[in-house]
Amino acid sequence: MNKGEGLRVLIVGAGLVAFGCAHSAIQDSHEVYVVDHSIEFGLPNVWPSVLFNRESIPLAFSTDQQFEGTDSAFRHEWIMKGMSIELAKQGTLFSHRTRVVSTSKNSEGCYNVELVGAGQLNGKLTFDVLIDTTQDTWIPWASPHNIGDSTNRYSVERENATGFVHLQSQSSEFSDAIYQINRQDGLWESWYTGIHESNNLKVIEIIATMLPVNHALWDCTERFQTGTAIWNEVIS
Repeated sequence: MNKGEGLRVLIVGAGLVAFGCAHSAIQDSHEVYVVDHSIEFGLPNVWPSVLFNRESIPLAFSTDQQFEGTDSAFRHEWIMKGMSIELAKQGTLFSHRTRVVSTSKNSEGCYNVELVGAGQLNGKLTFDVLIDTTQDTWIPWASPHNIGDSTNRYSVERENATGFVHLQSQSSEFSDAIYQINRQDGLWESWYTGIHESNNLKVIEIIATMLPVNHALWDCTERFQTGTAIWNEVIS
């Protein structure tokens, strides 16, 4: 495989790893599809809004109203929303509410994939490249994708994590958090590993999720660049 072949690429999972991978593949002039369970990519907010190096993400995701956040702390769902719009403008084809039923590699080295759902892709289709990034998009309510053969699979060790969205005036009560993020909308996020509890009545939202054991991967830029690295590995 190389940049000049015009490959048909399926990326399963619609997180920042997938978006980094999709952007790199689109820049190499390939036909890129992204599928996952969510009804709308960018929601729900189950990741910290940590953004240490905005310049390392070559996609625009700002809004005129500055809903997305400050220079280093962005609302994660706005990052994802803005990026999915930019990727769609570049030619990425998204299929929401879609699940992989089965995959197999045929004699020509391509991947036969059966998809089911309400998205634009449905039924049995064939792709030159199949990239599994579903470990980056843990969705507790979703039926798992059934991916057997794949070109590349993103693997990461995860553990329970808890995020609290709370009023700015209560930030000192969460001073022991791993990350504490001052958002543009006047709220703060405080993030912990493990199952964490709080009796603070000023908490607006509690986010129980699974995040990488490696805290560097909590950073949006790190995850995006991981997707770029996956694509470079695929075509090398």
